[in-house]
Amino acid sequence: MMKTTHFTPVQGHIKIKKTITQFEQFTKVLVLPFAIALAHVFPHWMKEMVQLVEKGNMHRVQLWDVTEDNNHNNDERAYVVKMKPCKDYAIVCADLFENRGLSYGDEIELYWDSNSNNFKFKLIN
Repeated sequence: MMKTTHFTPVQGHIKIKKTITQFEQFTKVLVLPFAIALAHVFPHWMKEMVQLVEKGNMHRVQLWDVTEDNNHNNDERAYVVKMKPCKDYAIVCADLFENRGLSYGDEIELYWDSNSNNFKFKLIN
């Protein structure tokens, strides 16, 4: 199983383009590789927020589904946690998976919007 993750700068943000894996579909999470979180998400967070997640705690985040231009939805129960035993992070977002019907092989875009302090998600296919 090949994992695909690409980066595209967008209005000062880095858009992460990835394909939903079987693991992500089954666990209802979006995996944030360590290097991506470190370079493109954590620099926009307060130091204390990053430390909280690093210590193994969850940090609630807003995850806005902007797939439809005029009908944005927020997964209010989303949160970020460190995945153990690896260094990667997960955005736990069961509501997004259920509401959007995300499944293995779906292509998505995701980025941290530092202007509104939330994640933006978009289903590409």
